[in-house]
Amino acid sequence: MSLRNQWSIFLIALGFLTRIPIGNVDFSPEKLNKASRYFALVGALIGLLCAAVFLTAHLVLSQEIAILLSMVVGFYLTGGFHEDGLADVCDGFGGGYTKIRKLEIMKDSRVGTYGSLGLFSALLLKFLLLNELADPAIALILMHTLSRTLASSIIFSAHYASADLISKTKPLANSMSLTSLLILLISTALILALSTFVYLTISNLVILILILVVLRSILIKWFEHHLDGYTGDCLGFAQQTSELLGYLTLIILLGTPDVR
Repeated sequence: MSLRNQWSIFLIALGFLTRIPIGNVDFSPEKLNKASRYFALVGALIGLLCAAVFLTAHLVLSQEIAILLSMVVGFYLTGGFHEDGLADVCDGFGGGYTKIRKLEIMKDSRVGTYGSLGLFSALLLKFLLLNELADPAIALILMHTLSRTLASSIIFSAHYASADLISKTKPLANSMSLTSLLILLISTALILALSTFVYLTISNLVILILILVVLRSILIKWFEHHLDGYTGDCLGFAQQTSELLGYLTLIILLGTPDVR
């Protein structure tokens, strides 16, 4: 586990989840599977960049516009990677009656009614929730991290949908070792530790984590019910829904500011 090799794996994780240039990296399917251990750190980086945009824009613009700009930057950084997964799951699960048909719909590059409604609802809800938070910047960093930890950990606990594994046309991290899971959780814990100093009490943090753990369990059972496993699109759906639930939980725990 040399530092040079781990840095290479981190760059693969960065290149997989974002559009940030990573240069020439020695890629292999094995390294891609290991890359999931650094998805939380990549999420923290995305959240940090979105938070920086929000704070900078909010110096001269309203909070609403600053939030919208931070969301746009997030879309640009990730290429709408997770949002695409959310839309595909909505289309597939909403319009398909068999596992094979659901997978066929999810692979279609076109967005249908269910996907459009799901994506529009998710983006609107994200904007409204962030606008209700007293400190959107820290919430962005926290939930971009936690949501990717939740989605990535599903790789360890569930199995990839066999029909999709045979027909998939693009590389995907579809397995996770115990070592990778521990690295994922430890890196997440370090970021959570920082958040308790500036944003959350320990009790509130525990409540937030418990709620996300429950959501994770529900999502795994839901994916298995529809597909007998998960796909890459399912992980995108998990990231988006856990991010939204996290913002909602933070509003309930911390309240909303009285004055903008």
